[in-house]
Amino acid sequence: MKKHKWLLICLALPALIMGNAVASDAQSRLAAMANTLASAKHFSVNISMSYDVVQDSGQKIQFSEIREVRLSRPNQLRVDSRQSDGTSGGLVFDGKVMTLFNTDENVYSQTLLTGNIDTAVRYAVGELGIRVPLARMLVTTLPDELKKISNKVDYVEQNTLTGTPTDHIAGRGRDVDYQVWIAKDNLPHRIVITYKNEPGQPQFQADFSDWDLSSAITVNTFAYTPAKDAEKIPVFVPDRRPQDVGKEQGASR
Repeated sequence: MKKHKWLLICLALPALIMGNAVASDAQSRLAAMANTLASAKHFSVNISMSYDVVQDSGQKIQFSEIREVRLSRPNQLRVDSRQSDGTSGGLVFDGKVMTLFNTDENVYSQTLLTGNIDTAVRYAVGELGIRVPLARMLVTTLPDELKKISNKVDYVEQNTLTGTPTDHIAGRGRDVDYQVWIAKDNLPHRIVITYKNEPGQPQFQADFSDWDLSSAITVNTFAYTPAKDAEKIPVFVPDRRPQDVGKEQGASR
């Protein structure tokens, strides 16, 4: 019996030593990811996300959404989304005008807005109250943003179960805990956020695919053309049906 215990300790010891050695690299891996995204001249990516909405009973209900993000700095951004209930819409910014559109209701609104992508994202989230999941990933201040929300960062392991090995990093902050899986190219493959101060501690998860930082995106991508018979409305107000209000409570920014 004692021999078996000693064997288990010997087997576990190298793993502990290795874990401590790699743990010191967690901050640099996170910084490398942040700097890669913040400095990219352009990128496109598909994001499959899901988020919890905690009901009054305490039960968690999960909703899903798919987003295609295309970005070309300094001042072009397009986000197309489709929710699990079939609702679709998006955001287009060309450096002069921000367009928000709802495909199902065939409506859109446009706001004159001069500036870069950072300006557009902060305006959409802060002024218009639009949900922009993972908005921090779109701005050039991402490295500083991560430092602000992170009180502690740890290296968990190298995940080898996926097609591309990733470094699993876990961070803790005042309001949220987060996990991110980063590949060798410094791009995230998955992010999980836990809102630990919210009732029921809901989670948000995003899986990334088809990253492309090398191909330039055509200007036409960011030219919005209204659909036939689309109605232009003066102020874009997100749909406030009861079920959608519940969804928004679980969305990440």
